[in-house]
Amino acid sequence: MLARLRRTPVPVVMLGVVGLAMLLPSGYAFIDRQAAVGRAFLYSGVVVFLLAFLLAIALMAGQGRRRINALLPLFAMTYLLLPAAMALPLVESVPGLRFRDAWFEMVSSFTTTGASVLDSPHLVPQAVHLWRGLVAWLGGLFILVAVMALLTPLGLGGFEVIREKAQVPLMRADAGDDVSVRLRQQLELVLPPYLAATALIWAMLTAFGVPGFDALMKAMAALSTSGVLAQTGMGAIGLAAEIVLFVALLPALSLRLRPGPRGFEGISPQRDPELLAATAIIAAVILIVVLRHVFAGADQPEEEAFPALGRVIWGTAFNGLSFLTTAGLISEDWVTMRAWSGLTPPGLLLMGLALLGGGVATTAGGVKLLRVYAMSRMGRVELERLIYPSLVIGGGERSRLVAGRGARAAWLLAMVFALVGVTLVALLMVLGLRFETALIFGIASLTTTGPLVQVAGEAPLLWSSLGDSARVVLALAMILGRLEILVLLALVMARLDWN
Repeated sequence: MLARLRRTPVPVVMLGVVGLAMLLPSGYAFIDRQAAVGRAFLYSGVVVFLLAFLLAIALMAGQGRRRINALLPLFAMTYLLLPAAMALPLVESVPGLRFRDAWFEMVSSFTTTGASVLDSPHLVPQAVHLWRGLVAWLGGLFILVAVMALLTPLGLGGFEVIREKAQVPLMRADAGDDVSVRLRQQLELVLPPYLAATALIWAMLTAFGVPGFDALMKAMAALSTSGVLAQTGMGAIGLAAEIVLFVALLPALSLRLRPGPRGFEGISPQRDPELLAATAIIAAVILIVVLRHVFAGADQPEEEAFPALGRVIWGTAFNGLSFLTTAGLISEDWVTMRAWSGLTPPGLLLMGLALLGGGVATTAGGVKLLRVYAMSRMGRVELERLIYPSLVIGGGERSRLVAGRGARAAWLLAMVFALVGVTLVALLMVLGLRFETALIFGIASLTTTGPLVQVAGEAPLLWSSLGDSARVVLALAMILGRLEILVLLALVMARLDWN
């Protein structure tokens, strides 16, 4: 029986994990003397776990191999139905919070977007914030495991840029693989370092003076690139703590994972295409923003200008990395920089960073740096061909692959991403939003960068100000951005091919 339970469908297993995870905020609420909140999480956790257990027993008799062509139902059930179970304790814990609002909150957290409808976080029990952060942390873990176990072997999720041979029909070669087995094997590889990194960041933040609970929330928010915090903004945590979070965000640029024997094996960090692209982008952003604010603050006294210039550089570097990895954590020096220069925030620049996104096989959203690198490589080759029409691409087989087929695949994703973005903005405008507001909310959802709405416009925007229809549309956009449009199209085509 135990062997058959190990082959329980993945969504049912995840439902059981959600039920058990609710015991953590429940225990914290009882310790924090919030008995009503503790009971809400405890009862919800027991009900959800028992439901998962009964479903596992009911499905045990008809279990077969969960094949790769079942990925579309797997992702659909995970991102549409699982947040409904996660939302149960929120309805009982937060007065006035409707179930549809709680579902939106959980979709936002599980997709690592960090868009919150809780406008007064200081009035919300800390156990609720712990649950939001924990859900986002689990969402980051799930996407890491799913990408490496399921999408990487298929050349999806960014790996189509370096896939050497097209697989036609898609997934046919891996059709006999069992999804649950592959996910479990990958989880055993990813979970220990993911836990260890979270504990290390938490301990370092605490050592630098950040309160324990806030340090845990920031550690989970940085590692999952969710931006889910217990308050609005990071607050004055100090330079040392911000450096820790800066380092914690770096893995979202490139995990340097190898999709195959000819992937990027043996490439040093200095030649990693994603790290090279990220360094160039952040350096350009720092130069633009620093010059912009230095000219604005040129009339400041010299004893104020040089310290302020250092804070401008650091605040820009931190925010540049934060929004490039779609985490959305905002440095204290970014706020100080605005007060010093008196300029409005460069919202368009931050939206552009979020659109570019982080590394493949990471928790970051956006178009992804590997695709940006491939398209820039192809652009350079085409410019050189204007001068030398008979030019042959050098750099070896891998370089020719990236600049050729890989760049075309990246361009396809970028165009589909743009079309979906335009459609989303148009739909939001039909629902009553102004163009600028619709653009900011649309990009924040598709790139899974919820905190973007606080800094992209002239004034901060609120997710709670949206109507129910707009929030449902944006929740679906978050799921679409988390899984990527190209992945969903490929899974749909593969599903039709198998049927």
